[in-house]
Amino acid sequence: MRQKTIASLLALLLLPVVPAVAEEATGTDNTNTRSNAKQKTEESASVELDSVVVLGKQEQMTATDKGLAGSVDVITREELEYEHVTDTLELFSKTPGVVLSRYSQGIVNTEVSIRGFSGDGETPNAKVLVDGIPSNLFSGLSELDYLFPTNIQSAQVFKGTSDASTGLFATAGSYKVETRKDVAKQLQFGYGSFQTREMQGYYGDKQGDFTQNYAIGYRKGNGFRANTENEKIAMSGRWQMDFEQSSLALSAKYGKYNAPEAPGYMSKQQARDDRRGVAPNALNDSGEKEFKHLSLHYDYFFNNDVDLSLKTYWQNFDRERNVRFIGSPGLENRQENQTSTGLIAKLNWKINPHWGFETGYDIEHQAVDQFNQRVNAAGVNVIRLSTDYDFTAQGIYAKVENTPVDWLRWNVALRADRLDAKANGPIIIGTNANPARLIPTDLYSDPMIVQPKFNIFANVTEQHTLFANAGRSFQTPTSFNLNQFNSAAGANFGTRTDIQVAINDGWELGFKSIWTAGLNTRVSYWQQKAKNEFITIDNIRQPLGETLRQGVDASFDYKLNDALSFWGNVSRVYAKIEEPNSQNPQFKGNNIRSIPSYTASVGLQFVPSADWIARVHVDSQGDYYINESNLGGKYGGYTLTNANIDYKTSWGRVSLLANNIFDRYYEYVFDFNSNGSAGGVNFAPGAGRNFMLTATVDFK
Repeated sequence: MRQKTIASLLALLLLPVVPAVAEEATGTDNTNTRSNAKQKTEESASVELDSVVVLGKQEQMTATDKGLAGSVDVITREELEYEHVTDTLELFSKTPGVVLSRYSQGIVNTEVSIRGFSGDGETPNAKVLVDGIPSNLFSGLSELDYLFPTNIQSAQVFKGTSDASTGLFATAGSYKVETRKDVAKQLQFGYGSFQTREMQGYYGDKQGDFTQNYAIGYRKGNGFRANTENEKIAMSGRWQMDFEQSSLALSAKYGKYNAPEAPGYMSKQQARDDRRGVAPNALNDSGEKEFKHLSLHYDYFFNNDVDLSLKTYWQNFDRERNVRFIGSPGLENRQENQTSTGLIAKLNWKINPHWGFETGYDIEHQAVDQFNQRVNAAGVNVIRLSTDYDFTAQGIYAKVENTPVDWLRWNVALRADRLDAKANGPIIIGTNANPARLIPTDLYSDPMIVQPKFNIFANVTEQHTLFANAGRSFQTPTSFNLNQFNSAAGANFGTRTDIQVAINDGWELGFKSIWTAGLNTRVSYWQQKAKNEFITIDNIRQPLGETLRQGVDASFDYKLNDALSFWGNVSRVYAKIEEPNSQNPQFKGNNIRSIPSYTASVGLQFVPSADWIARVHVDSQGDYYINESNLGGKYGGYTLTNANIDYKTSWGRVSLLANNIFDRYYEYVFDFNSNGSAGGVNFAPGAGRNFMLTATVDFK
């Protein structure tokens, strides 16, 4: 299916809708806005059916898809506003089932993962969307460092396979971030451990039909470990004009992250002896990344029941990194430049109080230029990679929703994606002693990936909702591995073996309850099976085989009274290799690497008076195997306690944040081999006890 074919299918889906709504639009009250239309739609439902868990104030939720019957969790501004992190992805630390991999590698410092997938960057697992715009690198890695917490209104995590609106990289779900668009004026200054200095500012104003929003952030510090220095700046602006039945907004974002030093991975003994030290092999590690973004957002409201959303964007991710791992013969220079352009279209039609229809189309084009080179102590080039290619992902979907009775709602959708990649020149991969130049025509071209999706909610009583979902997603090869290349030296060097996308089928069954006015719970069981999954083993991208991931998620929040409230969650995960690829039959029945056996968080908020707020939360994680062989032991478990206290003043507030209060040792561990041998196992100790004091000024 070529681009024009997908566009034709979209037109066919829309044609029956447009004539019907055009007649209604002529007699529509021209004062409609998106919020008014959404409010009327929500008011038409007699019973609110959802599976959303909110960290923070319920009324601060924005852009949450109530049609997803699964584990949907939202962090609102109330929770975000007191967070201060070097890497923006750390904001997801309290979200149920989200695993943070803390690399301590400069600009490549943190990654998040869900549903039994690894955060090692080996397997793309979730789509990142900022105001609806994709924010993944070509490798699938997440990128959010161009945002500071002050500029974020809410962050939503969906874990599952039943969201029809996302395709590429949404193997196990999505992270959806909404930036602030409210009217406010705020300036914040902070100083903390490791000589950390931070400044954040936000300005939002609305005059008549014109709204403008600006945000700025700056952070610089030395880090917990030696040889760690980082500097980050972010700026953004948004300008929106509202018309009688539509709105048009322009968004611009810029971010730069500079790490002139990075502490690197250590051996186990080094990490145990001096967790604040620098790895001897990483003394010359450094990196810098830059992000640029422009997007247009257009919304048109035909009437209260029909609305159209269009988004188009241009953005550039530029990274350069110098790194040397344990056992490496020399420093490796890695350069990655990606320019992404795309279009996202969505139409919603509330046919009547019982039926609804939604359809959408998205296209994402990535122009990727990648260059890696490693030299040894003698200055001899020992490995080289050079690629220049274009990758295009297109997706189209249609969804039907029905509420036959007040206590039951369901929706079913069908999505189809098409992936294409073409090299713009020879792919060079090899060494001086054994070079290879590969000149493929089509790097990757796959027929339509068809993915059915299904969600259902049923109110057993007005306080108890049973929900279930099922769906198919896919995992795509990335980078120059869009087709598989054997990068091992020898006679087969540079041979090409075509591989297909990995198909992932998942489902979830859960129960959400409101037991009293202050107690809410949610519990669910989920499962995902993948065929033809692939991963990097011994530095070679290769098929892993058939895998099974399953687990239990449970969460609660309880407001005892106006002064005291609690929340908590736990996620238990089992990730197994059921039927390994023929290349590695010894992996059968083993655990997948880097998947903690559980994640859990528990929190307490105490409000003794209108001026004081104190919070304590404990985050815990289980151990994981560091390779598919399950050799070399298990690592990665921790229990960390964090707290903060806010005091409201006449001009704003003063906050004190304390992380890892009990100074517990924890670490990220990665095995570059598959056997747990000491020469390939790398350790990155996490930060010890640290503090941040901030003052926030709210201007009237």
